[in-house]
Amino acid sequence: MALPAAPTHDTLTRMSTADRIRWNARYLTGDAPIATQPNHWLASQVDALDHVAAVRLAQGEAPTALDVACGAGGTVIWLAQRGWLTTGVDISDAALSLARRAAAQQGVAERTTFLVVDLDEWRPAPAAFDCVTCFYFLNRALWPWLQAAVRPGGLLALQTHHHGVLKVRPTANPEYLLAPGELKALIASWGWTLLATSDPAAATTSEAVLAQRPLV
Repeated sequence: MALPAAPTHDTLTRMSTADRIRWNARYLTGDAPIATQPNHWLASQVDALDHVAAVRLAQGEAPTALDVACGAGGTVIWLAQRGWLTTGVDISDAALSLARRAAAQQGVAERTTFLVVDLDEWRPAPAAFDCVTCFYFLNRALWPWLQAAVRPGGLLALQTHHHGVLKVRPTANPEYLLAPGELKALIASWGWTLLATSDPAAATTSEAVLAQRPLV
């Protein structure tokens, strides 16, 4: 089966500009989440995160993390507070202004970097991070790049809504929803170790996976 034609650069530019305007408006009006709290499910996986961080520190290096579509930076700041060098990327400069301000207020500005990027075109560097996270942003074209961005022995954490959310949000766009078990199947296809999945309460509307890349 032939792959669909890629959008032209002009089309992507129009899309990214429209997305930035829309998300900036949401953050500036308070319609988007601005609390500096980490993803709740990720915070429950703290033992796995601390273990990977400890291994990296034993090698004489600070652990590094990337949060994709980081919004106001709650997860980035939380990881920085735990000693990680963290990078957050998002299309909304308004969101990242909030994130930078919060990082400074929490005393972790020196351990955080926030970048405005077009997530349709931006790609992370390979094997650059000990942990990569992406929550409630679905872009399947990014998945191979997120896989490659994790160092051997590092972690990948993903969570977003699946079709079950239509029962409570019937107007949700199905194009941005996972098929049942899609993330677990993805991790299995890579041959990575699945460490954790969604908690029962969240599993009715979203799927989450915490996976570890093999050392070799």
